[in-house]
Amino acid sequence: MATMRQDVWIDRPADDVWSLVRDSSRVTEWFPHMTDVKVDDDAGTRTITLESGLPLLEDIVSVRDDLRRFQYRLVGPLPVQHHLASIDVIADPADIDHRCLVTYSTDVEPHALAFILDGAVREALDNLKRVMEG
Repeated sequence: MATMRQDVWIDRPADDVWSLVRDSSRVTEWFPHMTDVKVDDDAGTRTITLESGLPLLEDIVSVRDDLRRFQYRLVGPLPVQHHLASIDVIADPADIDHRCLVTYSTDVEPHALAFILDGAVREALDNLKRVMEG
């Protein structure tokens, strides 16, 4: 299994960034190449459509406001044996009202998907910073 972690400092309060990240229906606002999202809160699922038209099916594992943690599993249609992604928004203890660290961790099997997913996550975090600071 491949384990990856990317992070970015954002010059905005953690609660502001968390309000965007925690809302599973707003992922297209900050994750590039995603054009549509449909959330079924009752089932705890999300379907994202990529620019290519490929749907990504996800199970929402948890949304923890007390931890500012969003977790999801990619369940298809890519050939995924295991996937768990966690996005954590952590207030900077030295500047709690103005800055936060966003950490995006992913475990995936097969290992071959790691390169693709890691690049997409880097692009997403860079875009999240632009959106929140712009």
